[in-house]
Amino acid sequence: MSAGRSGARSGFSLIEVLVATAILATGLIAASRAALVATTDQGILRDRTLARWVAHNTLAEIRLQSQQAAAGSTLTRQVQQGGVVFVAVAKVSATPSPLFSRVEVSVARAQSDAQGGMQVLAQAVGFSSRQ
Repeated sequence: MSAGRSGARSGFSLIEVLVATAILATGLIAASRAALVATTDQGILRDRTLARWVAHNTLAEIRLQSQQAAAGSTLTRQVQQGGVVFVAVAKVSATPSPLFSRVEVSVARAQSDAQGGMQVLAQAVGFSSRQ
């Protein structure tokens, strides 16, 4: 009797290794893309939260002023919050009551985008009363 070779082979073929590598690479690319999106979204949410604080602080400062801002006036302030510089624009408008003014505050980052415009990150609306 002669010793015959067994028909079963152990191990993986080159094709199987290439397919497994392709599947692994696709999964890693998807995971890195998801991490990038999460990081970008976190930065946007941080900016919006800080801008909201700036808007409400600006509104509170206007309310605390001893003299009410004139209706039709616009107040612009540059404010730093959390290491980020924002521009707060407060527009004062008249109300039916002479005792109150409507104040609308819009907040954007200080640096402008490529088109020269500013993206509003937060807004706050309130009323200021005469003392």
